[in-house]
Amino acid sequence: MEANTETQGKLKEFSDLIQPISIEDFEAHYWEKQFIHINRNNPDFFSSLFSIEDLDSLLEYNRPRGNSLRVVKSQQPMNPTIYENPDGSLNLNQLYAAYADGYTIVVNEIQRFWDPIKMLVENIRNYMSHNAVANLYLTPENEKALSPHYDSHDVFALQISGEKHWILYDDTHFKTPLLKSFQPVFQREHLTGAKEITMRAGDILYMPRGVPHEAYTTDKSSMHITIGVHSTQWIDFIAKSLLNLSQKHIELRKALPIGYLKSKNKNLLSADTELDFIAILQQVFQKHNIEGSLNILEEEFRTKEQPKPDGHFSSLDKSNHIKLNSCLSKRDGVTSKVTNNISGARILFQGNTIKGPSQITNSLEFISQQEGVFSVIDIPFLTDENKLKLAKRLVRGGLLKVVN
Repeated sequence: MEANTETQGKLKEFSDLIQPISIEDFEAHYWEKQFIHINRNNPDFFSSLFSIEDLDSLLEYNRPRGNSLRVVKSQQPMNPTIYENPDGSLNLNQLYAAYADGYTIVVNEIQRFWDPIKMLVENIRNYMSHNAVANLYLTPENEKALSPHYDSHDVFALQISGEKHWILYDDTHFKTPLLKSFQPVFQREHLTGAKEITMRAGDILYMPRGVPHEAYTTDKSSMHITIGVHSTQWIDFIAKSLLNLSQKHIELRKALPIGYLKSKNKNLLSADTELDFIAILQQVFQKHNIEGSLNILEEEFRTKEQPKPDGHFSSLDKSNHIKLNSCLSKRDGVTSKVTNNISGARILFQGNTIKGPSQITNSLEFISQQEGVFSVIDIPFLTDENKLKLAKRLVRGGLLKVVN
């Protein structure tokens, strides 16, 4: 489907990215179902996010290397030793020459190198509760980097500058593949239902995972950013449910029989053992186990990403001088959760987990629930000395910042 709009761009939230399509409309009619091309007629829509003029600065000062930078033409990558210097810098002149010779410049996980992109990706990630990664592609005119293929993750393609022509094929036989599963390269004649789209600066294209596609430039170069959404699938949830059950049932933690792969009899289970496993597996979708499984997924999701750089070293300088009347707040964009079990209390947040005795659980809950500025003395259930110790520890651990 194609939508047309001249809406002025602003890029902070997921809803901004897909405007004028509403979130409700997108979730009901497009997510994991069909592609949509939003034609904005607004070449400046993504100007606050990134531009072709920004690319050499990113390459020079942020130095993406290894898997973070690829130079590719007709499915063949260039040897990195051609454009990587021994000291870790990049030989920009070699990259310029490669681009002039028809190579596409690819910056993988560009959100690690550019703040506006990181902010957008983090907001998308937090809204969707699925991990997201941004990659940049700069392709010269009359070239293509990749043959027809599909991605095993959902894709939002943001056309930053220039034009790119896309051909999308029927996904009947490839619908909704498993994340990180094999991604074949196709011969065009083996695909059906070709739909052609021209992406111009300001446009966005959403493709569900499993849609075979290819893209190429004609008489204009192209820079686009793909935001790949790496979904947590039901199979992942079930795996975490089994992990949660294994903490309660020793049967799931026992080893398979010695030599089980060499045994001529591949029947691993006795009748009684089979009944035991069936009884355990029936608990996968019971309420108490669902809550435990969601807690595991939430903890992994929360701690996977680092907080965005925000000048936190200045707060560390102030941490030794924190007093009872000092003002604190959680760092921007950082969310937290408190747990308490036999091993003690923990407060979990992006990039770290701080542990302590169970007695400080309520104090940690107070801090976790704060959405604005609070004073050290406001922390409940602790002596003044322990309030200061906890405040300093949470600043040093990266959850809190000192507010002037």
